[in-house]
Amino acid sequence: MIFASGFVEADDVRDVEGVVRTLKDRGVEVSDINEEKIVFLVEKESLGEVKNQLDSFRDIEGVRSVYLTYYSLEEADRE
Repeated sequence: MIFASGFVEADDVRDVEGVVRTLKDRGVEVSDINEEKIVFLVEKESLGEVKNQLDSFRDIEGVRSVYLTYYSLEEADRE
């Protein structure tokens, strides 16, 4: 399992609720919210799946930027 965490920056504080709802609907764990910043944790089987998930965050209405701050490399040698 590959774990990745980071944060999504919303365009405006008014967009946060909708962004959080969309992330949770996609099975993403939201661990903290600080103004426009939404901290997330993603758990996937491969690095490719993690990348695809993070790339998809950019398509969420109200998202300005996506930042990756950590990812595990455990079992990444299988790819």
